[in-house]
Amino acid sequence: MLELSVNFRLLLYFILAACLVSSAVAFPMQNARDNNKATIWFQKAYNNYFKPNIDDSTPPTIYGVSVSPSALKIGAPRCEINALVYDTGGIETVYADVGNRMNLMLDLDRNNRFTGYCGSNFPPGVYNVTIVAIDKSGNAAKDESRKLTIRDPNDLNGNGIEDSLEKQGARDLKVIVLHDGNLSNVASAKADSFSILPGSALTVSSDNLEKLAKTNGVKGIYKDQKLKVMALQRDGSSKSSSESSIINDPRKNEGPSGTGVTVALIDTGADTDHESINHKVVAFKDFVNNQTVAYDDNGHGTHCASLIAGDEGTGVAPGAKLVVIKVMDREGACYLSDALKALDWCLANKDRYGIKVVSFSVGGETPSDGSSLLDEACDKMVEKGLIMCVAAGNSGPSPSSIVIPGDAQNVITVGAIDGSGSIFDLSSRGPTANGETKPDLVTLGVNVVSALAGSKNGQSSVSGTSMAVPQVSGASAILLEVRPDLKPADVKRILLKTADDLGPKGQDNVYGYGALNLTRALATIATSPARLSPPDLEGIKLNREEASAGEPVMIEAQASGDIKTISTNIMGPDRKLEIPMDDLDGNGIYSARWETSFWTPGDYEVAVDLVGKFGEVESKAVPFHLRKKT
Repeated sequence: MLELSVNFRLLLYFILAACLVSSAVAFPMQNARDNNKATIWFQKAYNNYFKPNIDDSTPPTIYGVSVSPSALKIGAPRCEINALVYDTGGIETVYADVGNRMNLMLDLDRNNRFTGYCGSNFPPGVYNVTIVAIDKSGNAAKDESRKLTIRDPNDLNGNGIEDSLEKQGARDLKVIVLHDGNLSNVASAKADSFSILPGSALTVSSDNLEKLAKTNGVKGIYKDQKLKVMALQRDGSSKSSSESSIINDPRKNEGPSGTGVTVALIDTGADTDHESINHKVVAFKDFVNNQTVAYDDNGHGTHCASLIAGDEGTGVAPGAKLVVIKVMDREGACYLSDALKALDWCLANKDRYGIKVVSFSVGGETPSDGSSLLDEACDKMVEKGLIMCVAAGNSGPSPSSIVIPGDAQNVITVGAIDGSGSIFDLSSRGPTANGETKPDLVTLGVNVVSALAGSKNGQSSVSGTSMAVPQVSGASAILLEVRPDLKPADVKRILLKTADDLGPKGQDNVYGYGALNLTRALATIATSPARLSPPDLEGIKLNREEASAGEPVMIEAQASGDIKTISTNIMGPDRKLEIPMDDLDGNGIYSARWETSFWTPGDYEVAVDLVGKFGEVESKAVPFHLRKKT
């Protein structure tokens, strides 16, 4: 009787569903899409009930795969991946493997149409789009019929030559060639090489670009673009609006002075005859005129040097030492290749002089329209352990006006405000071309008084994001004196989390996290250091230590703090896969599912990689063995 009752109820259930489908047809106002969904649901439910003895060894069917758009430039919005997937026994999971990254696909409308999204953060190239579908019985199917092309925004035709170079006509061009080989057989002039980005700067005829691009080992040819200092307004007055500032002025710090820390200044040089800095410069390198004695034929570098470590209240960290690298000429300009050589020199000499911080008030002449070689180089400097303080630029007030290298991910990008906390009108705004919020923070940059080159103790008032950068550099030196163990991401996190919030509540594209507050940063380190702790990856756990191919593996990791992304990386004998992890219930436990179908049996490493909001990186890994399918 119980079985009959259950069957009777189910029969009524299907009759009611059939009526709903009929009524959907009967009412013209009913959406046709809902009609289709109801019909599909009824057919699936009917088949599952009246045909329960389906063949559980049958894999899912995948058809109608599409990738739109099928080509993206780096930094562009994501593409949409669609596939129709059907299985009589029900689908467990569907994902798209693109560039060894798993992109989960969902059937939100319950109509067998699975949709996922893939971003553009890949090196340029053509990538297979592999759709993998697993049914509820563990049967797997895959489709490899589609591809996705990722293009360099500077080289949309994909020939290895920056597009702007191809529009120059017949002439000699200053270029940067990224390569891993010897260019002597194609270079018409002696090349200046650098290692921060393996490559060379050289002058070539436009007629030889195509031949150079096809040379074995050449990765790409880019314009050797002009850079300039980020200061706009100068006068001889020593009056500063910051004297009545309501903003925390880092130059008035009466605590630690940056003793024992060296800051590298990449700029126009420094006038060491000025009393403010005459005992602070411990090394000088000149890439412009090859002089051995420090000098400054522009004045910008002297002004910035004094803001970092100057005496008489002009410098934030008067106890710090300076290493001055001159790459900017008397006009305050240089080429990208000059900046790369300067970064190389800093890396080569950082241990010799104890360089911990790089102050770089130099940037592109116009707002950035995508990631550049200089952005990549500055991020690599951070990876090597150096704090990079750079200018947002003076291309505001328009949105998306950050100049290179201010849109680099792991640098500290600094904007400028006046003493009342109002943004400097020309201070560049975010977001960056790839959607990141910038600048990171702001500090005083309007009518800022500092040392005047060519004088013994004179001062000048200058405005621009150039003036804000050295103050953040000095603040970084002070934190390192107090806590020498701090890494670049730690310093960035401390400065940003203790900033005075300005503008809209929270992080924004005008003020970033707010105005630098060195006093609060030092106080918080002393009294509540836990508030400024990095994110913590506490452990990793698998539901099994080994499995047969086709058996799913669940990965869990417990983590806390300011987290940007957490992902699982599966590394095996012949392939790898990155799987994003989610904390769906907000309890600090992140999970991922690895579908082992189509994987080669053997020994694997399962790693969980955490990236913090301020650039922190942490990883934990465990071994795993995959057996042959039984």
